[in-house]
Amino acid sequence: MHTENLHHGLNLVGRVVTPKITLPILSNVLLSTDEGRLKLSVTDLEIGINIWIGAKIEKPGKITLPAKIFSEFVSSCNDKKIDLEQTDFKIDLKSEKYSATLQGTAADDFPLIPEISEKPTCAISGKILEEAIPQVVSATAMDETRPVLSGVCFKFIKDKLKLVATDSYRLAEKTIPLEKAVGKDYSVIVPLKAVSEIGRILGAVSSENVQVSVSENQIRFAINEDIEVISRLIEGNFPDYEQIIPTKYTAKVKINFEDLQSALKIASLFAKESANNIKIKLKAPNQMIISARAEQIGTSKASAAAEITGSDLEVSFNAKFIFDGMSALKKGKINFDFSGNLSPAKLYLEDSKDYFYIIMPLRTEE
Repeated sequence: MHTENLHHGLNLVGRVVTPKITLPILSNVLLSTDEGRLKLSVTDLEIGINIWIGAKIEKPGKITLPAKIFSEFVSSCNDKKIDLEQTDFKIDLKSEKYSATLQGTAADDFPLIPEISEKPTCAISGKILEEAIPQVVSATAMDETRPVLSGVCFKFIKDKLKLVATDSYRLAEKTIPLEKAVGKDYSVIVPLKAVSEIGRILGAVSSENVQVSVSENQIRFAINEDIEVISRLIEGNFPDYEQIIPTKYTAKVKINFEDLQSALKIASLFAKESANNIKIKLKAPNQMIISARAEQIGTSKASAAAEITGSDLEVSFNAKFIFDGMSALKKGKINFDFSGNLSPAKLYLEDSKDYFYIIMPLRTEE
């Protein structure tokens, strides 16, 4: 088979491989022949990835190999083609200039990756999904004490899919059009690691659409005809987040992306010493002031021109949270809507209706 194709496949599955002392076989990759192709499979018991690679199959077989050394050998091989030959629990790797023998283990010992027989729920543009994932994943919770917040909610509503993530301090929602309306509205929560892996894979391959299939406790993402990611779903109900989205605002700001970014960067230099705490002061009709204070360093203040309607306001935020929200927006005119000094604020692009980011202010003592 072509060395480059095998290298590419091993790279795609490699990050799911997790060495575990309690179950060493999870550090292996399962190789099996399947209808004239070589199939690579890995799992960490929560996520499973199967990838099929074109190959000339002379004899069927299956075996698991240590993923790290196997991948490193293939990546170091600069010959165009490489042959794999199995003898019992060993694999001989041969190319024009290189050869190696790897000790493997029985394929039957490898954990079973669930198969989802349900028909695809929907098809999503691969490019749109790739762009959407980074816009929401930063808002997921890193704290596992609330599992429903440690993933991304996939909310299927007619001919739209909403990706939603929140850690209680900020919330991101991205709406994606579906190629065909779903039969019924429902939602599931997909673990952050699985969503991130899908985004990484989509960034490494060319995919016109992704077929999504959902079973009782698993979800399958079929990318093209040779890659599938299967993940467990997180049990529980995602918070009723729509009730925290502000409907009334005390002040609305329109500001250029670059102006807001520059002012935040200046303030963040000092905010690092005070838990990223920055203060935003609005002076209608045209001035936003962002300041920060670090006890052992000093203070900073940056002023930016903005279009402000509504009341003057002072409110504090975690600067990192604002940066995370801005990273999902393309350069242009940003809307920053405020509903009070202790109420959620909304960040979104002026001419976009498919994405918004909600951020909670900090409670500070003067």
